[in-house]
Amino acid sequence: MQATASIVKVRGPDGEVLTIEKADVLMGDLGLFIRYDEGKKLEMYVWENVLYMMWDDLEAIKSVWEEMLAELVMDAFDDEDDWDDDDEEEETPTTSTTSAPAKDDSPSADDPNVNPYGN
Repeated sequence: MQATASIVKVRGPDGEVLTIEKADVLMGDLGLFIRYDEGKKLEMYVWENVLYMMWDDLEAIKSVWEEMLAELVMDAFDDEDDWDDDDEEEETPTTSTTSAPAKDDSPSADDPNVNPYGN
């Protein structure tokens, strides 16, 4: 999701908290991409280092809210699909297309009475 955040607070590489105002943010699976300083700077922060985001523009608030609701609904359906897949796997009988391996009369290496060194 992409939006313009009024304030973003992140923990920088040195551990200091950075406050960035009026930044374009792009939220991804890896973390938060922040473009600021009139597009001259682009940085990426993993989610563990994103401390705070705030929007005060009504259009941005509406856009962010709608995107988050849509994502929650999609996640709920993804979870439901996972449950359905599990049920289907349990209901279908499994048949083996390969025959059982021929029984080998040679001594097993797991048998404690077998000398593996042949002495």
